[in-house]
Amino acid sequence: MIDPPLRLALLVRNREPGRFGTVVADWFGREVEQRDDFKLDLIDLARTPLTDLPARIDEADAIVIVCPEYNHGYPGDLKTAIDAVRRPWYAKPVAFVVYGGRSGGLRAAEQLRQVFGELHAVTIRDTLSFHQATEPFTAAGSPADPTTTIAAATLLDQLAWWSHPLREARTTTPYPS
Repeated sequence: MIDPPLRLALLVRNREPGRFGTVVADWFGREVEQRDDFKLDLIDLARTPLTDLPARIDEADAIVIVCPEYNHGYPGDLKTAIDAVRRPWYAKPVAFVVYGGRSGGLRAAEQLRQVFGELHAVTIRDTLSFHQATEPFTAAGSPADPTTTIAAATLLDQLAWWSHPLREARTTTPYPS
């Protein structure tokens, strides 16, 4: 029996044209859509009511969060969205695609790992990180460094590896509260 594709929620803060996060999210979404093992659900937090978010996360088998680093951390509106969900995060794999300044958003990812640990989620160790946000992409919206696509494939492979057994576990055995 062939497993149905994994439902991947790509959580983005805001997909307004001209924003760097939109370039990153659109590129990563294209990477996901080229694979047969994932079905993409793009969630734009600027357009998705917080009341709809728990159901969307509950339906997901995996989550990727695209976010910038602000003031050595992640944005407050992302924290509000995460806290609006609670239980649907349990036993879900979460990966990060981050960007910003010299740290490339890695400080935001490290803080988010702590939050998701508290929410009983499994974070993927590998993270896609873009330093000096305007430089790593071409005008056509693709990464300038060809190894970025390889890194994205590795992250998605790891996400799929965690997603399959966690989906099966959530289906057969309720997560202990």
